[in-house]
Amino acid sequence: MKAILQGIGAIFVGIINIFRSISSRIVNWSRLHIPFIEALFQRHLKNPAMIFVDLAVLIIVLYISFGITGATLIYAKSSESRFSETLATLYPLPAAKVDSTYIWSHKFLQRLRFLNTFSAQAPKSVDSRPPTDSELRKQVLEGLVEDQIILITAKEFAVSVSEAELDSAYNAQKSQTKDFVNQIKMLYGMSVSDFRAVLAERILKEKVKNTVLTKVKVRHILINGPVEIARQAIEELKQKKAFGDVAKKYSQDLKTKNKGGELGSWTKGELALQISQSFEDAAFKLAVNAISEPVYSRFGFHIIQVTEKTGNNYQTYDEWYAETLKKHQIKYYIGY
Repeated sequence: MKAILQGIGAIFVGIINIFRSISSRIVNWSRLHIPFIEALFQRHLKNPAMIFVDLAVLIIVLYISFGITGATLIYAKSSESRFSETLATLYPLPAAKVDSTYIWSHKFLQRLRFLNTFSAQAPKSVDSRPPTDSELRKQVLEGLVEDQIILITAKEFAVSVSEAELDSAYNAQKSQTKDFVNQIKMLYGMSVSDFRAVLAERILKEKVKNTVLTKVKVRHILINGPVEIARQAIEELKQKKAFGDVAKKYSQDLKTKNKGGELGSWTKGELALQISQSFEDAAFKLAVNAISEPVYSRFGFHIIQVTEKTGNNYQTYDEWYAETLKKHQIKYYIGY
């Protein structure tokens, strides 16, 4: 065993001697053929402390050189690689600015990587073309600006996301997918911390929406048949029969009939998208606890009741955001 260790030690000593010999030859050659190297050598012989000054200068020059390289790659759209992302992490290169707050390019490149990873794996449809690089860049930049405006609004209204809320949302997502951690890595190139950061922003956006916009809690009875049946159900409600009991008797919405017809809470624009514009218009006009006349949609006739209503801003989220965006000064540094 001792002989083996001695043999290994001898090999390492031999390797070190070889490196010393090579480096010595390189230094000697450089001194002979490159005047600048010889001048540095003589400078350090005369004043050894100057080596620290020269090293500091070298580090500064390298830092500036890599910064220029990063800026060239990012702003000229020459590269959106991991190398560019690393450089963007090391240098304060702005992607956009909202008022006096900068959005840094490393976050832009990270989000772009997530989106590109997902886009590359999304099933291709013959009916739709994949987004172009320009469209993806625009989507990411505008999304980051929106996140910043949501954050500003959240501070204004003292809205935040607690760790418990984030844990609950994360665990709910995790429970729906087997091998969740590998799935998000494969689909988006995200780590768990990346995913939690994006999830926190989504939760905050939802909380801001619910704070600044009118929100209604709705229940309904769906009747996919003659309107006379719907009117019969309304008569029973006018006779003070419980809405939940009438829903169980008449509703043909199998998902909600045994839950009292509960559809949850909505802001304007969401019900129109999920059910119909006529349903949404009726719901937002109703006084709390009032019963609507039969409202027709592609699903049939709805009898609607709003049980809660908060806020007095009847805009959709898109309308509110477009109006809010005008109140802020936005500047983009990265083009698309």
